[in-house]
Amino acid sequence: MFRPLLLTAIISITVTSSPVSANNDWVAAVLDHPSLRVQHSAIEKQQWKILELEAKKGFDFDIRSSAHLPLAEHFDNSFSRVAKYDPYLDLVFSASQTVYDFGEADALIDAERALQSKARLAFANGFEQQTHGLFSLVIQHQKAQNTMTIVNAAQADIGLVEDNLVRRFEAGLGTIAVIRRTQLSQIDLETQVTQLFNKMNAVEHIISSDYGLEVGSLVHTWNNIEPQLQLTAHIDPLSLRSSAISQGSQTSMRHQRSSIAAQKKPKLIVDVNTTLYDVTRSMSNYRVAGEFRLTFPVFDSGYRSAKMASISHAIAVEQQALEQVVQQKTLDLKASKRQLEDLELRQQEAMKKHNNLSLQLNNMKLTLGKTTNDHAGLANLYTQIASVQIDLISISSDMQQLLLDRVLLSEQIIQQFNVTSEQLP
Repeated sequence: MFRPLLLTAIISITVTSSPVSANNDWVAAVLDHPSLRVQHSAIEKQQWKILELEAKKGFDFDIRSSAHLPLAEHFDNSFSRVAKYDPYLDLVFSASQTVYDFGEADALIDAERALQSKARLAFANGFEQQTHGLFSLVIQHQKAQNTMTIVNAAQADIGLVEDNLVRRFEAGLGTIAVIRRTQLSQIDLETQVTQLFNKMNAVEHIISSDYGLEVGSLVHTWNNIEPQLQLTAHIDPLSLRSSAISQGSQTSMRHQRSSIAAQKKPKLIVDVNTTLYDVTRSMSNYRVAGEFRLTFPVFDSGYRSAKMASISHAIAVEQQALEQVVQQKTLDLKASKRQLEDLELRQQEAMKKHNNLSLQLNNMKLTLGKTTNDHAGLANLYTQIASVQIDLISISSDMQQLLLDRVLLSEQIIQQFNVTSEQLP
């Protein structure tokens, strides 16, 4: 069982400050995403439900008329139940107020308030999901852009080598096959450039159409935020917003159960009726009468008991669902740690390979021209170095994505991206 103050604690955590400042442009754009607008309407809907139930607790005031217009009647002289035969019009003002209902109405209001708190927390989770999606696109764009820089540099280096090979071939040195292999390498690189360019355009289109933002400012924001993100060592159920959401559901259902239990107890109601008699003739004939009504439900065929049992079962199911969420997050965190370890090993191996290839490149440049295959080997070496550099960019991008995934997994994007409570509904 989680602490009763869990909802308050989670709400406080979501607005904790950090050194990173949130850019209002991207925050506003994420908040304006269609999926979040739907969730925001759920918060407003709960507010209207609360106002509706609070208004229902107030007194009711009704005005009705009581009229008599005889059309055809005949009574014996000995019949005394009808005193007058004249038409009349009475006005009746009625006010009714429930004095005591054992907390039935208050419990329903508390149930809706708990659901409203749950809706706010669900909105915060939705905001984190959209933020995660937005900056995942930024990571993809940055990866493509950095890769294109490497490919363009490799194209330039291999282009110089190709020019030398062509001049050597024209001078009677080398073969056309070596030139063709170098040209095929250039074609492969050009294909990569086209693919990267298309990828960048696709990401830019999504960000522009879905969020109305430009990639450049988002890349700058991400580069400022990413170094300060902190990894969670373990999943603490008490710090999860999902736990507070589940507790909100359970709290609401407990209030609903309390309201149903109150329905099985007596209810005291006060009625005040004011009757103005024969208002078409005079306003001087009236009567004010008060009434205390005590209602007590005796038998309902077990409906309320069955409803309470159903709610108790739903509470247990909700708790089990929460435990499953926490368990899955724990497993995902372990898998994430293993992926990070694998990426670090791949990065170390790629760095060693890059250093070796760079050393080979320097040595080859020093001995260039002493063997017939130096230039062809130089083009191949440029290609290998570019391939390793692309691998390093891919590994770095995967590590950034994994970092972002883990911050989302621990439900800490809001506080680590320093989004304040004033920016959320």
